[in-house]
Amino acid sequence: MPAKGETLHRLRAARRHEIAAIFRESHGLWGAGLTYPAYLDMWLELMETPWAKGHFRHLVWVEDDDTVLSSLKLYRPVLRALGRTGPAAMLGAVFTPRGLRGRGHAAGLIRAVLEEAWAGGDSPALLFSDIGIPYYEALGFRALPAEEAAGRLDRPVPPPAGWEFRAMTPGDLPDVLRAHEDAAVARPIAVVRDREHWEFLLARAAGYFKRLDGSDLSRRYRIALFDGRFAGYLVSLEGGAGWAVREVGAPGADPAGLSAILRLGAVEARRAGLRKVHGWLPREAAEWVPEWRLVHRPRRTAIPMLHPLAGPADVSPLDATGSAFLPYLDQF
Repeated sequence: MPAKGETLHRLRAARRHEIAAIFRESHGLWGAGLTYPAYLDMWLELMETPWAKGHFRHLVWVEDDDTVLSSLKLYRPVLRALGRTGPAAMLGAVFTPRGLRGRGHAAGLIRAVLEEAWAGGDSPALLFSDIGIPYYEALGFRALPAEEAAGRLDRPVPPPAGWEFRAMTPGDLPDVLRAHEDAAVARPIAVVRDREHWEFLLARAAGYFKRLDGSDLSRRYRIALFDGRFAGYLVSLEGGAGWAVREVGAPGADPAGLSAILRLGAVEARRAGLRKVHGWLPREAAEWVPEWRLVHRPRRTAIPMLHPLAGPADVSPLDATGSAFLPYLDQF
């Protein structure tokens, strides 16, 4: 029981009208060009997907009078990290209304979420920080090495004959998730995506672009075929700043297949007038497409940070550059 004059704070699920109020102020940060009604509608739709119903909650930190002090989105993907596979607590969109900032509400919320996650058996906790490292370090998180890569498409090298793209469909997901797992299995840390998780990613992307400009995913989520058979997948975007590679996968994580897929995409991007390429690409991508002259640099935003939850843990296997590589689609 709180002492006299002490305010009691509680953690609970956000109600629909509270989500609407939070998004009214926060959509400018995370809406990526969507209007407030479109952003709210997209998330209300996503919350009804099968994966979200089992792995997502919008949480609020409230006073005893139910005033919302801070909020965040909590995801529970399956994570394989340092020899353990199980649900993890993935924190995103930590937000405190402007008039309530600077009072420790976000920190209180995060501590409460970490305590709940630990009690529920989740481990570890992860987030992607856009505000630097010190704030979350003070809450027990540690930064993982994270890079972004950039290169040029001046003289794209075409892949061997027989390679082509087509739009990804739900029927492709068994092949896609196996190709993703082939790449992830050798990493010290990786999100394990089942079919429902992939369907959530597709629904999120499709819902966003539909509301942004009425377009679809046909040139963004694609299957690579070699002689008419599944040979991998590519998730990428074409835009004014260049060609953004989000994720690439091939059966067996075959370097020759990955090289051919990226080169096929580069030829199309160059044909569209794009000269630059960028993305979260592993270091070995420089060997797959040496003509891109990729340069890797530390990221200043979307820095992955890990909290072991269960007490001191040896996370040194993640310290080497590239060991903690998480693809762009793993960001929540």
